Amino acid sequence: MRNTGWLLFEQIFRMALSLVVTSLMARFLGTEDFGLLNYSLAYVMIFTAVSNLGIDSILVNEIIKNKVEAGKVIGSTIVLRLISSVSSIFLIYLIVKYLNPNDFTLYTLTILQSISLIFTVFDSIQYWFQANLQSKYIVISKSIAFSIVSFWRLSLILFEKSISYFAIATVIEAIVMSIFIVSYFKRFKGPKLQFSLETAKQLLIKGFYHFIAALLIMAYTQIDKIMLGKMAGGTTVGVYTAAMTISSLWMFIPLALINSARPVIMEAKTQNEDTYLLKNKQLYCSIIWLGIIAAVVISLLAKPIILLIYGEQFIESTKILVILIWSRIFALVGTVKAIWLTVESLARYQVYFVGIGAFLSIILNLIFIPRYGAMGAAIAILVAEALSTIVACLVFKQTQPLFKLILHAFLFKGVKNRT
Repeated sequence: MRNTGWLLFEQIFRMALSLVVTSLMARFLGTEDFGLLNYSLAYVMIFTAVSNLGIDSILVNEIIKNKVEAGKVIGSTIVLRLISSVSSIFLIYLIVKYLNPNDFTLYTLTILQSISLIFTVFDSIQYWFQANLQSKYIVISKSIAFSIVSFWRLSLILFEKSISYFAIATVIEAIVMSIFIVSYFKRFKGPKLQFSLETAKQLLIKGFYHFIAALLIMAYTQIDKIMLGKMAGGTTVGVYTAAMTISSLWMFIPLALINSARPVIMEAKTQNEDTYLLKNKQLYCSIIWLGIIAAVVISLLAKPIILLIYGEQFIESTKILVILIWSRIFALVGTVKAIWLTVESLARYQVYFVGIGAFLSIILNLIFIPRYGAMGAAIAILVAEALSTIVACLVFKQTQPLFKLILHAFLFKGVKNRT
């Protein structure tokens, strides 16, 4: 519970500060520049999955299973991610240059933000703290980093700086967070970091399906912004991003629960199957019903929320928010699914699920964006996530029990602790 408390604190702190800063930043930049900044960030987010190599999804499990070799696991991960991050920056350069050859501002913003990938490699250390239920120090590191970058953004607004300076904020946050995470790791005498070629090979093999899945997830959660930018312009991206930001703000609670429950569920699998299934159902039940409650409340208050945070110029975001908020439930269920698939050694199905989602997202965006603009993108992501997260479980025999587990959790069936 203490671990969950720290994770909740970090998310609440980040949400509150982000709400204020994002509101002021959006009002200052306006729909077009705010959209352009997030349009460029979408390219970087896709390659964040590339630089992670899928290893982040298995790291906690690997450390728990073999704590003696934790230093080799983390050290090898850092080296692998450093290589992939540098490669990703180069690929981002080529793609943006090819797709937007005459847009110097977009090119500059994207390259500036992509530099953060180099420093995020040290995020790998945070999984050692998670595996040992010591998230307190990661929370402190992230909170300090976000506070500094928030001060930076507020200063830019005060002195009316250009949009390029806002792109640098992403790099500053990554640098500060890395410094604190490494410092805490040394302070608490974390295992000696080593690179092992054999360990690196095993991590790449075990993380392969997670890598493909993460890449596809980023592709179909960010492709809407990229397609909107290409087909409807930066202003439309700005309106859409404003709604997406609000729809995701409440997710700090379920995400904290998921991050805290992950090592507990993985540990339960090694001890008692009934306890393992119970913990899974309890997590799904909590996530689904928290999502439903949040979706109902935010749907009813969508207009006053948008006007309060962003102002009249973002009023078009209201209807988009009402649709996007319901898609967040399926996104969270998908995050929990990854735990079950990892523990059951069925990670390859995560690739299939996300592949289905990515395919549907692209097709639906091509159909709906030309007709409905940002509303079309919102409808596309809701339908794609619902089908790929829940319905797709029925397609494969090995994952049909997961559909049953989710259904039971939704109906509160078998979620009480047995005495």
